[in-house]
Amino acid sequence: MFERLSESALSLFQKTSFSEVPETTEEFFRLLERALEMAPGFVVSVPSFVFVFQAAIAALDVNHFHAQMAVLHAWTQVLGPTRRHVRMLLDRQPRAASAPPSPRRATHAHDTYPVEQIVELCAAHGFELVAKLVQGLLRTFDRESVAEAADVFASLVAVAADGPNVVGGRFDAPPLLTACEWVQPVLAQIPEASWAGADKQAFLATLSDHIQARQWPKVKALASDAAAVFWRRNSAQS
Repeated sequence: MFERLSESALSLFQKTSFSEVPETTEEFFRLLERALEMAPGFVVSVPSFVFVFQAAIAALDVNHFHAQMAVLHAWTQVLGPTRRHVRMLLDRQPRAASAPPSPRRATHAHDTYPVEQIVELCAAHGFELVAKLVQGLLRTFDRESVAEAADVFASLVAVAADGPNVVGGRFDAPPLLTACEWVQPVLAQIPEASWAGADKQAFLATLSDHIQARQWPKVKALASDAAAVFWRRNSAQS
């Protein structure tokens, strides 16, 4: 049923913006959230899932609060469990005392969660997702959506940082862009009058520190705090 409904929804979303059909947008992404919670392996194996993933990125532009929250909750269900499974798989990897962890594929034949597929989608579309999240946090998301959006951002950063260490294939070469390298060009598009260059550099440096330390709660707090400061400063200027 999910495959049939997703194909129907994707056909509609190709012709109509998400903001024009907020009820349909909300219903579809609530369905996606529930389907991922109940049967993630099946959902991700559906041939159209890559297009659902791309649609979920585009849907972050929706300007209706309940639809916006439905999209963010769907992202939470995509990335939150992936982040946890990546951590568990890393913990299972053997670690030699004098060598760093091997990037070879982890042994998870009995783990039905589709870690590899989601990590690869994040690698392929991470920049677009980061751009939507940062723009939303700073400009378009409802203030009540910020905590959820910041959590999605932190999960994406975690998956981007550690995911390649638990899957094989094309992650061996060339090196993937880091989350900081995704964020940097997005911040560069923000006018200096809205966010000073020195403050952007400080944000990136702190983000890099948190990534190196694997402090994902601090990444979430950093994103949330930056959004609050940005809104406060620019509201005062307008």
